[in-house]
Amino acid sequence: MIRTFLLASMLLALAGCGVVAFPFRATGDAIKAVPVVGTPLGTPVHAVGDAID
Repeated sequence: MIRTFLLASMLLALAGCGVVAFPFRATGDAIKAVPVVGTPLGTPVHAVGDAID
């Protein structure tokens, strides 16, 4: 019950475009963690999240 309430509260805080942009930003950040090729490959993915917002 409490877990459902907390999840609903978090989703309301991310209402709108933030919910759609979050997967792009999270994926972009994860790709950027790869040592050599991460930054060039992760930047465009992260930029998609910025463009959505």
